[in-house]
Amino acid sequence: MRFDVFYVLANQGRERAWSDLLEEVRRRVVLADELGFDGMWLGEHHFDAEGTDQLPNPVLMCADLAARTSQIRLGMAAVSLPLWHPVRLAEDLAMLDHFSGGRVDVAFSRGILAGEIVNLNPDADRADEAKSRAIFDEHLAMVRAAWTEDPFRWQSERFQIPRPKMKWPAKAYESYHDSDGYLTGLSVIPQPLQTPTPPLYAVSQGLEGFRSAARQGLGIITSHSTPRRAQKLGAAYAEVAAEHGGAPSYMPGPCVLVRDTCVAATDAEAREMMEDQVGVRFNLIKRVRGLGEWLEEDEDPNDPKFESMKPFDLMMDRDYLLVGSPDTVAERMIRMHRDYGIEHWSLALGRVSDEQLEKTLRLLADEVLPVVRKAAENR
Repeated sequence: MRFDVFYVLANQGRERAWSDLLEEVRRRVVLADELGFDGMWLGEHHFDAEGTDQLPNPVLMCADLAARTSQIRLGMAAVSLPLWHPVRLAEDLAMLDHFSGGRVDVAFSRGILAGEIVNLNPDADRADEAKSRAIFDEHLAMVRAAWTEDPFRWQSERFQIPRPKMKWPAKAYESYHDSDGYLTGLSVIPQPLQTPTPPLYAVSQGLEGFRSAARQGLGIITSHSTPRRAQKLGAAYAEVAAEHGGAPSYMPGPCVLVRDTCVAATDAEAREMMEDQVGVRFNLIKRVRGLGEWLEEDEDPNDPKFESMKPFDLMMDRDYLLVGSPDTVAERMIRMHRDYGIEHWSLALGRVSDEQLEKTLRLLADEVLPVVRKAAENR
């Protein structure tokens, strides 16, 4: 069983200097490393005036963290793949893999908000679903090829690498030329330390995303699925993966499950710390994706009972939250492992003070995770 932490650079109201957010995430990841958590994850977001997550470059952030940590795996969930030049991204991630001593995990997505996507790559607008997926698929294939093929070459409607009628004067490039001296391929340097590639994932909340990840040999991460829905999606993933050589070895269980997490001395104290921010996140996703994103498949988002429920209670009832005392959180995790097969957790730590977050991390490390691990071993 694997336990990771997930951080966001939250800055509601933009009241804090960005340099403070940077120092905060440094402190928190270093502490998680010291306490023995298996991995950490950061996302990618652009133009975030609202302050939900103000991190435009998780690759560069992880390079900074690689120098400050020794054991914890450095994950990006997700890199918005269509917004990067795939060869430059392959180079950057390979360098990060070397900087970290082979501790890199990478999750890719097509991006979430239209404003992020179309202002950096208008062609990747998810309003055109087929085109968006085609761009994602090509970029993914190019990153993998850049890591594993030498010489690297790519000819398509979007990319011509190398460009036609180009020569390279260096003698070392003679083996990359044709008989007329024109380049037929390039050497992408470096290739990752982990071979053939770092562990790769996709982030998705829906059936087609799970199936697509399985076809492409990617692991899968989800955050807006109830455990029951995640189990069902994971079964579809496993079925497709079996037709394509099986799921990656780093993918135990149905998926990597992201859950908002806060541990305190009592359930009431933990709820007080988290209730407001849970409501903010709930309403953000409701605004972007609709209330149905938080519900079970057989629940009607137009049912008036949901409008009268507090967001915290609705999310707690559907196991979106690991919030409470050590006993409460451990019991919930054990039940979700037993009933839904969850093996890999990404614990999204709340927007709380350093003191509160350190308490959560220490309670998890000392009183929650050992209990969950022991229960899993005894099954």
